[in-house]
Amino acid sequence: DADYLGQLKFTGESDDGSKEVYAKITGKIDDASSGTEDGIIEIAHRKDGSNNISARFTSETLKLINGTGLEVAGDTTLSAELTINTTRPRITLNDTDSESDFEIKNENGSFRIRDIDNPTDRYKINTSGTVHEFLGSAAFSSTLNVVSNITVGGTVDGRDLATDGTKLDGI
Repeated sequence: DADYLGQLKFTGESDDGSKEVYAKITGKIDDASSGTEDGIIEIAHRKDGSNNISARFTSETLKLINGTGLEVAGDTTLSAELTINTTRPRITLNDTDSESDFEIKNENGSFRIRDIDNPTDRYKINTSGTVHEFLGSAAFSSTLNVVSNITVGGTVDGRDLATDGTKLDGI
């Protein structure tokens, strides 16, 4: 396991005339066990003066490693799940022809939809499952069923329900 099988090296000269390996492709053995053999292809690039493994193809995954990002210039289709493993996972939605950009993120266990251009959480669900923030107004095109109490901190159609409720209780 881990034996090198061969390399293709791409060399060139830096501006001081020294020869440098600017990129290389390496074949390695991942698992040499008879009947379950697996291979690896690694791609390395020169990065900040050092060789850096930027991609590793295993028999199961393509891994972009050591700070290597992924940029796609066309549509992307996934046929399985997308999992983001980090301390604050987020998906950023940048509308290139409008000024409405948003993030969908999990921050400290709270689900948030954030307006990037006007730094505000537009929608937030706490770790308890409670909708903590809902900024703006909501329009429902069908029935809204409430299965528990409603607490109103303001008015409904200009009426102060707490005051009106006290009057109704007196009747």
